[in-house]
Amino acid sequence: MYNRVKTYIGQNQMITPGDHVIAGVSGGADSVCLFFMLLALKKEIPFTMRVAHINHMLRQEASGDEAFVIDLCLKHGIEYRIFAKDIKKYAHEQGYSLEEAGREYRYQCFREMLDEAGAGKIAVAHHQDDHAETIIFNLFRGSGLRGLSGIRPVRNNIIRPLLCLNRKEIEQYLEINNITCQTDKTNADDIYTRNHIRQHIMPFAAGVNKKAVKHMAKTAELVWEAESFLIKHTEKAFLECVDFFPGQIKINLIKLDEQDIIIKKRILLMAVEKLLLSLPKRRVNISASHIDSLIGLKISGGSQRISLPGGLIALKEYDTLVIKIEEKELIEFKHKNAPVLSYKINLGEPKQKIPDLGAISCRIFEADTLGLPDLCAGKLSVDELAKIFPQKIYTKWFDYDKITSYALFRQRLAGDYLIINRKGQHKKLKDYLINEKIPKAKRDKMLVLADESHIIWVPGFRISEFYKVTNETKTILEVKLSLAKEEN
Repeated sequence: MYNRVKTYIGQNQMITPGDHVIAGVSGGADSVCLFFMLLALKKEIPFTMRVAHINHMLRQEASGDEAFVIDLCLKHGIEYRIFAKDIKKYAHEQGYSLEEAGREYRYQCFREMLDEAGAGKIAVAHHQDDHAETIIFNLFRGSGLRGLSGIRPVRNNIIRPLLCLNRKEIEQYLEINNITCQTDKTNADDIYTRNHIRQHIMPFAAGVNKKAVKHMAKTAELVWEAESFLIKHTEKAFLECVDFFPGQIKINLIKLDEQDIIIKKRILLMAVEKLLLSLPKRRVNISASHIDSLIGLKISGGSQRISLPGGLIALKEYDTLVIKIEEKELIEFKHKNAPVLSYKINLGEPKQKIPDLGAISCRIFEADTLGLPDLCAGKLSVDELAKIFPQKIYTKWFDYDKITSYALFRQRLAGDYLIINRKGQHKKLKDYLINEKIPKAKRDKMLVLADESHIIWVPGFRISEFYKVTNETKTILEVKLSLAKEEN
């Protein structure tokens, strides 16, 4: 069973030599299995492992779970950190359900430990049964393809090494190896939606087909393949149809109409989600009905407007659909976060002028068009790649498929970061600019190329290691910058 997990970790590139891994260990069967799998893997791959245990203060047995995890870590020489919070009180304060509050706080703790280390990955113990339960939960409440693809083995810096095993296999592993664990009695409590699915629906599914969980995992993988294709297609179409301005997004309805209906809806959803990112963090649910309202507004005649969640409004202006932040929300945004100058890269323009920076020209091309079979075959060394893509100051090449949102030149924001080496180490943009001895007045005015909070390129300085062209790169984005005269 360990070999299956090791192979799964390798296939999904979850852990590489030198990584720093934070493992969430509650003391239950799943997390204890994860602990021992990672412990065994450490003997083959050199990486650092630390444990995070979160006491939600919901059960009398919680202190026993905490003591169990501490004893487990001490016995095997693994560093640990214990967190405790009254989750019931926290849920009430934040307006969350207990499940939502628990998850939110857990990942806060994980991120805090990662910040201490400077970089790393979070390992959690989700398995195939959790995967299947998530698919059913999302299906019943109404979901798109992403929700029906369930739990991904890797999402950003979160890894799930046990997603190749089911619950019964985990229990067998612990029994065979005489490993003890704690029992969470709330797992049998039907007041939680997921527990109801676990206790009633999953046994029924097994009665229909004993391999239902494995079959659902395979179907979810097929759904994810379709979702990944649509994401890539939507992102490219999005760049053609959408323009960004401070506090608003404008969508070219003529170009939007050239897209299939599924891409139209996804472009509209992406536009709303991007705009919400500029507002103070809040819980906003954009549903299919909201997107249908935008479609209806698009085809309506005359001037129309509708309200959207999160303090957004949408209105039609001739051949343009404008989605913007309502004035009262914009005032709140300006009060909490200073307005940020931002300019989206328009890939269709041969040369685009950006005030206070200069002119840029971009092109996207497939790596195999370079006529370099060794690159496509993954045989080039780092030095050979550097010769093909030299470190020119104002011409840069990026792995286009790694850009998760859209490439945007903008002023810096709190939370911006770069990845500064191949180990994935994060560095705050503010710290990087200070280390480069750039005066604060200049730091506040300079524009950076950003992919949400991840900085792709600091013009005149460096790019994030994450976006560099590698042997795995399929699509390349080339950006050439001609500085404004005063900068030259």
